[in-house]
Amino acid sequence: MKQFFYIFFLLMNLGSFAQGQNAFELANEAYADENYEKAINAYQGILEEGLVSSELYYNLGNAYFKKQDLANAIYHYEKALQINPGDSDVIENLNIAKTQTIDKIEEVPTSKIDKFFQSVTGWFSLQSWAWISIAFSLIFGLFLVLYFKSISSKSKRTFFGISLLSFILAIASFSFANFQLSETQDENFAIVFENQVEVRAEPNPKSEVDFELNKGTKVELGSNFRDFQQVILADGTKGWLKSNTIKKL
Repeated sequence: MKQFFYIFFLLMNLGSFAQGQNAFELANEAYADENYEKAINAYQGILEEGLVSSELYYNLGNAYFKKQDLANAIYHYEKALQINPGDSDVIENLNIAKTQTIDKIEEVPTSKIDKFFQSVTGWFSLQSWAWISIAFSLIFGLFLVLYFKSISSKSKRTFFGISLLSFILAIASFSFANFQLSETQDENFAIVFENQVEVRAEPNPKSEVDFELNKGTKVELGSNFRDFQQVILADGTKGWLKSNTIKKL
């Protein structure tokens, strides 16, 4: 009976995946026919089913970009990069979309170490780095066993060298996975979805307006108070705006 339920559950998942694939293909066809509104609705329907992928967010971002909805385009490109940070197509389209936004904010320079980690971790997704770490750990364990069982000194040196290299690579890939995970968890961002949003010095509607933000601008989130949200710009500037003017990533 238990095996029957396992098989039934597997078939249900396969059916959902097949339906999702079919819906994704239909959405892509609508996009190819330049029916962007239909494509957007189809992609959103897939998301509502709980089927998420970098490709889905990327295509949805492209559809919004074609409709000149920069805020939604940038939002979904950013969502795609959360899943696959190293996707060059997403990065390229995101940069193109950003050039068309009103706000031009210079980012605070990052350290060489952070740049190195961001560059390397972008090669693979978080899940891929985790699997790579597990694979090297298994190789390390296998060759360590062969090292202890080997009689020949030459074989011992070879097995020890491979196991040591595998151990180092396992630690390195685990570190990259952990760095990518901490980046995702620690940094809370949002996209501005309205033009000429007033950013105030304090979370008070009577407070002085320091500057304005426009659609498509990415902000880091700080603390919140009532219906106000503190935001931090890429150049380090801080301020408070109404929470309903942004959409959290």
